[in-house]
Amino acid sequence: MKRLFFALWPDESTRQACAEVVKPLKRAGGKRVLPENLHVTLVFLGSVDEATEAALISAANAIVVPKLTITFDRLDFWRKPHILCLTGRTEGSELKTLVVELNAVSQVLGIETDTRPYTPHVTLIRKIKDAKPITFEPIVWQSDSFCLVESHTLPEGVEYRVIKEWGNNAKSRFSTF
Repeated sequence: MKRLFFALWPDESTRQACAEVVKPLKRAGGKRVLPENLHVTLVFLGSVDEATEAALISAANAIVVPKLTITFDRLDFWRKPHILCLTGRTEGSELKTLVVELNAVSQVLGIETDTRPYTPHVTLIRKIKDAKPITFEPIVWQSDSFCLVESHTLPEGVEYRVIKEWGNNAKSRFSTF
């Protein structure tokens, strides 16, 4: 079984911009998300067997990947999961449509997904108790691809590995497809 999710994966400049936001919060506590793990989750899938993974990949091949723009302009503390994350706004309905399509694919394959309204966010710090507001330049995250990602829990923390990417940049940023 693999622990999987669909996500938007940043280009290097977007990744660095997101990582820079938390630098002024040196004393905030919690566990910072490593820059190489920063992403926007589209649909969390949970534990998936090999046959279901193959079916997910096959079904995702039929999804038309839109051009997406998310402007992350707020830093939010979410009390219940104890995370500090970037949140913002999208242009158009393409992101919502993509999330709906990925949820539909998952549900057809018997995977239960989150039914709460979707909020695009980038988790920056986990296990944080509280956070003070800071100002930062908005981060414009543009994407024309999405990924299937595996979450590995290691003794030193979590590591995310892209299994497959769909869209215009597919196969250009990852060598292990």
